[in-house]
Amino acid sequence: MHVLQARGGATVAALAQEIKVGHASVRRHLDHLRVDGLVDVRLERHGVGRPAFVFYPTERAEERTPAGYPRLLSRLYSELRGLDEGEVRGRDGEQVLRAMFEGVAGQVAREHEAEVAALSLEGRVAQTSQALKREGIVDAWNKTGDGYHLTNSACPYRQAAQHSHGPCELDRKAIELLIGSPVRQVSRIADGQPACEYIVADRAPPARKQDPA
Repeated sequence: MHVLQARGGATVAALAQEIKVGHASVRRHLDHLRVDGLVDVRLERHGVGRPAFVFYPTERAEERTPAGYPRLLSRLYSELRGLDEGEVRGRDGEQVLRAMFEGVAGQVAREHEAEVAALSLEGRVAQTSQALKREGIVDAWNKTGDGYHLTNSACPYRQAAQHSHGPCELDRKAIELLIGSPVRQVSRIADGQPACEYIVADRAPPARKQDPA
């Protein structure tokens, strides 16, 4: 299910290669998931050759994703209840929704701020990644030449993200608030990428000025 949610769909051969088990075992597991209503299949044609059977997670499976829609809706309701007339007057629906997602990002950061106490940037990236793993926002991180990359291979609210950048901005902002450094998103599962990916620039501390001789 994790692979299917990360990719949005996969063939038996692709699943077998990814999780290192035989095709027959993959088919057996997929049969069970289809009986449970968590997976369905579609026939895809790609030019010349035999069509491929692609298995994909159903809406029911998406709803059961840990830290997904139930928690998001609960937090959005909380933000909605807290809005007063002055905050919505003169704004359209998109602007109000954007403000609500920003508020939810603040909620997420406040709930986990005690878990992020490191002074170094790398330490804060590591602690933030660990804290947000339970939220379904980050599942891995690594450092490369251009900074720290935080990734999530199973979007907790894929369908909502396909219609609005609000959920993705929520996650990006929550990461930024906890790390305390600018964060930019460079890929989204909702756009067909294999993972949601965020980058935190590795900013070296400014060089100390030398005293004149």
